Amino acid sequence: MCKILCGFCTFELNRLSIRGYYRPVSAGRFFMNGKKVISPMKLVFVILLIFTVNFRTWSFEISLSTPTPVPGDTLAIDVKEVKPGMKYSCWFNASKYPVYPTERDSFRTLIGITYDFVPGKYAILILEKEKGKKAKKKYRLISIGRKEFALSYVTFSSEERKLIGSPLNERERDLISIALKAESENQNWKGKFVLPVEAKIVGEYGVRRMAGGEFLWNHRGVDLKVPEGTAVRAPNDGEVILAEEKFYLHGKTIIIDHGQGVITIYLHLRSINVRKGDKVTKGQIIGRVGETGLATAPHLHWGVYVHGVPVNPVPWVEREY
Repeated sequence: MCKILCGFCTFELNRLSIRGYYRPVSAGRFFMNGKKVISPMKLVFVILLIFTVNFRTWSFEISLSTPTPVPGDTLAIDVKEVKPGMKYSCWFNASKYPVYPTERDSFRTLIGITYDFVPGKYAILILEKEKGKKAKKKYRLISIGRKEFALSYVTFSSEERKLIGSPLNERERDLISIALKAESENQNWKGKFVLPVEAKIVGEYGVRRMAGGEFLWNHRGVDLKVPEGTAVRAPNDGEVILAEEKFYLHGKTIIIDHGQGVITIYLHLRSINVRKGDKVTKGQIIGRVGETGLATAPHLHWGVYVHGVPVNPVPWVEREY
């Protein structure tokens, strides 16, 4: 006879002579202070519950910026109570996301919820891996809500409409696409972002652009209306990874890498004051507002991308990530 102690009670077992298995002395023989109280099946639940509680005392913890994001949001996932030497990774919607160290002795990943993300319940999986050992896993469930984006009507000339589908745009689309997916391990930004120009938003993120009754695209940033020549300032620290004068569709363009998958883009500029590879600081002048490329009036198009996904830039000004 041997006894298994679960901290609250004693469950007596008989050892089988073959294969070292155990079996109950008799069905339902589960005692606390000599009195039968619950069945063996309930005992299993109790043991699992105690194990879970004990497991949580030494395992890493996950914190979400919100469990109910909507399209356009940036979801921040903090991994806390981490152990030295461990490697962490994140999986969401069948995609792997890098997990980067922060200054708060924790790790973090950012997930962009794009404008056309399908609403519903999704699981976030964090893996903790130690060399030579099996990875530990933790899940968190989130519920992505529904968000309807308004229609936005624009008028283009016949020449401007031809520009949208022109083969001349393939090069610039490729260069921009590559730059927007840049990944660098260090976090370059500090605190909240600032608006690159102080202006009213005249084109909101996610709105559905229509021209002549035809759907063109969802707006992937915000349009800020200011006079031509207004100084455009870096919203936070980073490195210029693209500064292009000769784009046909996007006009003169700047892209800044702020680190850890966070990228900002500036379109339709009149002039560019920086070059590729330049380090910039928050508030530094990087260019001037213009009307180059496919633009109907002087304005700045400003976009924020997280691991290549366009997100609403406004929350980056309102809160710290």
